[in-house]
Amino acid sequence: MGILEWLQNNDQGMFLFILSFSNAIIFPVGPEVAFVPLLLVNHNKLFPYASCCVIGSVLGLGVTYSVSYYFGRTLVEKYISQNNIVKGINVFSKYGPLALVIASMFPVFPFRILVIVSGFLRQRPAVVFSFLTIGKTLRFFGYGFLIAWLGESIVDYFK
Repeated sequence: MGILEWLQNNDQGMFLFILSFSNAIIFPVGPEVAFVPLLLVNHNKLFPYASCCVIGSVLGLGVTYSVSYYFGRTLVEKYISQNNIVKGINVFSKYGPLALVIASMFPVFPFRILVIVSGFLRQRPAVVFSFLTIGKTLRFFGYGFLIAWLGESIVDYFK
């Protein structure tokens, strides 16, 4: 069985959930490496796959936030440089929790640091998770709609 048949014939929602969850905690590879090819071969799975990515990512960030909330001082001082702490505090001072929406929309931005700082600063959990959910939803559904719109032309281009 080739990779295209495997991608089309198996439900990859749980895989995307696990990848998103682990990426939100510590894993350096984002779910886009699997999400994009999966949608290229099967546009019909846009809503379930994007939802799995959003839910997995937000739950994983919830673990990161909780650890930072309860053990923040010890972890932050031990594992995050003073420079990054100051940058995170400055971002929150300037933009508030809205920074979480912007940071969680782009895969290149180290949003985990902002989540850790938000837990360390004891930001309200409801606000943090609301903004993270908005940002992750915009990110994954944005990718999904873009791929669904351009998908056929991209697949035809690489044939």
